[in-house]
Amino acid sequence: MPSRNTIKENLADGIYHAYNRGVERRIVFQDSHDYRRFKTQMATSLAQESTVTLLAYCLMPNHFHMLLKQADSLGMSHFMKRLVNGYVMYFNRRHHRIGPLFQGRYKAARIVGPLQLMEESRYIHLNPERAGYGWRQHQHSSVAAYLRERPDPLVDSAPVLELFDHPRDYQHFLSMGKVRP
Repeated sequence: MPSRNTIKENLADGIYHAYNRGVERRIVFQDSHDYRRFKTQMATSLAQESTVTLLAYCLMPNHFHMLLKQADSLGMSHFMKRLVNGYVMYFNRRHHRIGPLFQGRYKAARIVGPLQLMEESRYIHLNPERAGYGWRQHQHSSVAAYLRERPDPLVDSAPVLELFDHPRDYQHFLSMGKVRP
């Protein structure tokens, strides 16, 4: 039986929570240079796959989460392939290693409806809290763009923030959330 979220419903105009972690839960971002390179690879991959929009992200030492919207049914697959392959090639070269870096193919769960979209964005932005980092202080997520503290050219926060009356309502929504396992 396939594991959860490995079989993907690739729908045009679909929104997905995509994620993956290091093989054997190993560290995939060893320092600030690795985080910057992954973000650069995200920008490059988004430019090459114009049918995909990044709505939110969080990069953790051994995994990543992204909220993606695809305009056509293959956009996310093409984007993720470019992103992950490009980053793995860089990482293996820089850290003098060979072999897979991530735990198989990425996983993705389709988002259905505005409430699930709100909840998944909260889950992604609160992910640092589960690891003992403060979610507001974590530098490797799109939360600062959502709170209007720092622009992030990678992210289109409008589809989520338009579900709230005011951007500060999103901060309240985050602070009221429980971090699910």
